[in-house]
Amino acid sequence: MADLAAAGESLGAALRRGRGPFTAFAEALAAEGDRRILWLPVFFGTGIALYFALTIEPPLWIGGAATIGAAAVAVALRRRPALRNAGIALAFVAAGFAVMQQARWERGTPMLERQFGAVAITGKVIDIDPLGRGWRIILAPDPLPGLAADAQPHRLRLHIAPTSDALQPGDRVSLKGKLYPVPAQLLPGGRDMQRELYFAGIGGVGYSYGAARRIAASGENGGENAGGNQTAGGWREWLLQLRAEMTRRINAALPGSTGGVASAVITGKRGTMAEEVKEAFRQSGLSHLLAIAGLHLGLVGGFVFFSVRGGLALIPFLALRYPIKKIAAVVTLIVLFCYLMISGAAIPTERAFVMNGIVFAAIVIDRLRLSMRICAIAALVVLLLDPASLVGVSFQMSFGAVVALIAVYETWGARLAYLFHSGSFARKALGYIGAVAVTTLVATVGTEPFAIYHFHHLVLYSPLANVIAVPISAMWTLPWGVVACLLMPFGLERLALVPMGWGIDVTIVVAQWVAAMPGNVWSIPRLPTFGVVLVALGGCWLCLWQQKWRLWGTLGIVAGMAMMLLTRPPDLILADFGRFLAARAPDGNYLVADTSEKLARSFLVQETGARLLPWPAAASSAEPLDCPSEGRCFYAAHGRRVALVTSEAGLPVACNTVDAIVAQVPAGFGCRPQIPVVDRIDSWRQGAIALWLDPGGITIDSANASRGDRPWVPHPISARERARAAENP
Repeated sequence: MADLAAAGESLGAALRRGRGPFTAFAEALAAEGDRRILWLPVFFGTGIALYFALTIEPPLWIGGAATIGAAAVAVALRRRPALRNAGIALAFVAAGFAVMQQARWERGTPMLERQFGAVAITGKVIDIDPLGRGWRIILAPDPLPGLAADAQPHRLRLHIAPTSDALQPGDRVSLKGKLYPVPAQLLPGGRDMQRELYFAGIGGVGYSYGAARRIAASGENGGENAGGNQTAGGWREWLLQLRAEMTRRINAALPGSTGGVASAVITGKRGTMAEEVKEAFRQSGLSHLLAIAGLHLGLVGGFVFFSVRGGLALIPFLALRYPIKKIAAVVTLIVLFCYLMISGAAIPTERAFVMNGIVFAAIVIDRLRLSMRICAIAALVVLLLDPASLVGVSFQMSFGAVVALIAVYETWGARLAYLFHSGSFARKALGYIGAVAVTTLVATVGTEPFAIYHFHHLVLYSPLANVIAVPISAMWTLPWGVVACLLMPFGLERLALVPMGWGIDVTIVVAQWVAAMPGNVWSIPRLPTFGVVLVALGGCWLCLWQQKWRLWGTLGIVAGMAMMLLTRPPDLILADFGRFLAARAPDGNYLVADTSEKLARSFLVQETGARLLPWPAAASSAEPLDCPSEGRCFYAAHGRRVALVTSEAGLPVACNTVDAIVAQVPAGFGCRPQIPVVDRIDSWRQGAIALWLDPGGITIDSANASRGDRPWVPHPISARERARAAENP
């Protein structure tokens, strides 16, 4: 409390001197000097966030017009610094909004709104990922039958059988498959895969019936399947082919999960990892080792820089005549750029490349200084390239960790360096472990609110896992990965991949050991979106400023995290066109009547951390369900009683005996004027529907209503409505 009282000292002093609140605030801002510029990416991101917060799609021109208007105001008020700075901030907010609108216009795609069964599909393979069985491909399809031209998805994501032809990006392929709309939210406010894939240009998902066959491109050997490469598709296609070939060779040398981890840290593809290994990495806090980010690029950059510089230093002719330090920095920049491209340029990799690139470029121009400004530049670059990444877990956790680390080392870096890196060799060795532990702890604090928001759990023993696994990756796994890439052109990559696999196997054992520790994973209540916004803004306030008033940011963080106390999981959920019905038990787990795809079940586990229990049979009960007859159960909680209908045999329900009806089948209109009724038709039109029961009433929310009328939100129409639209175009 004393620190918080001191945090307002400059503002309080200004107010006591007779200054108004605005003047006092302006003086406090002026005292921060150049730190103010660090907020420009925050303002830019605020504009992007405002776009996603809307429930209607705004006109495309509005963002550009607002940017021009705010910039004009800033220029007009250039002689009044406070108002000018406010105009600049508004201009960056409007610019973020405009860039997001532009990205939506360029990258968006029509979304499938109904299933297609046993449909013939042809198209061009954009990318391919190996899986445990078969492959997952991204396909640019030819027009699908039964869809209007403006409803054709730009890309599809398909799981194809292991008996399929060996495919590469750029190949044309033919298959028979089943297509689905992109899986919708299972809970209002939960993970929105439709939005994620919409901005990736993917409008539908599915799988193949039998093998997918490569077909010749138009004009290729008269239309015969030549088995060779297709017409060149540019450097992007060549790069995708290179990534696919490198992944294939890695998995050939290191089969199974070991190869999956190796390809994850080299090419960014982790498809062959077993699900239990992925879960072990998540539950041990080692998932960051699978996402190519600052750790990987920093270690690879350091390895290349010191290796090249050391090698050149051994040649006196070069060492005495040329700036070998700068040469090593240039070579490192080239290697890091190649790593960025080969790894797929994910958001954490882009951020890490910009930050590492600036550091090595600074070596070339003799101006080395790692600071928060570099992080701000990286954030702005990433948001310009992919503004939709702001609402994704990669951006939030990547920058959350880096901002927290830089802020801590800006403040206590000298003291920590003396503590961890001075004294005898034994003390330095212990200091290295201590530095890893401190770094892990700071990064965990910086990322945990976002992990809670997206994954709804807390990993308690992640510092222990990182203290063991990070040195293994730093000193063994990644250096061998660099050597493997250098040997690949000669076909000798196995010489390096095998010892790399030894390090990966040890890391997997560590992950599984820590994940299995009792009490390691704690399920956490849902953090509302407004809560994570408060945490993010409070964290920025705490880390970007340097004066004592920065401590007020802790109030935003505490207030945001406290909002978890205001939420509770829904009591009833009806989703996936009525095929998924879940009822919450008193212990927090869910009883599930489910005829949907298993993805819906996994979404519920991820969103709530609950175990899924079997639905009781007819003439049986399982607290809090009573199922007296076929197709009908009664759910009681918080003084309310709801009829749950799982088949038509459970209809009709006497309206005056229950407070609501939830049905996996059409429930008709008889009870709707008297009590809330939610059925399969409602789920089809409104998306997932959640109900909260309270003594004072029943609260109902739906996924589509909470998201609004946005391009990625489906607007299903019936066959009768489609026929009517076809007759009256």
